[in-house]
Amino acid sequence: MKERLNYIFGGTAVVLLIAVFWFFSNPRRTQQVQAGFLGLISPFLKQGSSIQRYYVTKKEGLKRLDDLESEVKALRISNKELSATNQGMRKLEEENNKLRNALGYRERAPFMLMPARIIARDSSTWYQKVIIDRGSEEGIEEDQAVLTESGLVGKTTGVISKHSAQVILMSDENCRVSAMIEGAVDQGRGTREQGIVKGERATTGGIPTIGIGFISKQANLKPGMNVYTSGVGGVFPYGVMIGQVRDFKVRELDGYATIQPAVDLSTIEDVFVVISDTK
Repeated sequence: MKERLNYIFGGTAVVLLIAVFWFFSNPRRTQQVQAGFLGLISPFLKQGSSIQRYYVTKKEGLKRLDDLESEVKALRISNKELSATNQGMRKLEEENNKLRNALGYRERAPFMLMPARIIARDSSTWYQKVIIDRGSEEGIEEDQAVLTESGLVGKTTGVISKHSAQVILMSDENCRVSAMIEGAVDQGRGTREQGIVKGERATTGGIPTIGIGFISKQANLKPGMNVYTSGVGGVFPYGVMIGQVRDFKVRELDGYATIQPAVDLSTIEDVFVVISDTK
């Protein structure tokens, strides 16, 4: 039985080999088989190519997106650096202009000035007193006018040390300044309206009001009129800008006007001390 099966299988193999040899010996039939095979696998090849292109495109797109995000981050950092640089340059330019104006004023002023810087200030007396970095060593004395190129600040009230002194601001109620109002004439005397400038302490602890009192009831002051030191009293030199009239009212005994000070007393840093009325 086993020999019979071997004979059958052997014969079948010979027949198949002959058939394959006969089939592939004909080039036309070979081409037909190849064409059929390619026809069968062509959709799979196309699908594989499409999938490959999709993933390649997707990968390249993600790469470009990562590059764009990196560029955006770099641009944002660069923009912040440029903004900080511009702010610093603007600050330096402002300081430069401020110092230039102060130097110009010092040269033009008819009196001798000593530059000083505010080095101490207490929050509880913010609008009353400051400490400057000039003292007895620099010839600072009591009752010397303190100002900026914009206008009056106050006066010295005492020398603390060789290089420090206390200044009372004109917004303090204890600092009184003899003043005159430009463009306002006392009809009774035919002279400029004059009065006393001093601060009025705020009841709530806020910014004090600065006003000028002891002027005539008929003064009829207008907003925007300039107020200057009159030079009376010997402490404050003549003609230093104090501020501008904001409003005017008639009180029981006199006329009174509130003043917008020429100097922002809350932010001043650099000042001049008048050490002589003449140069």
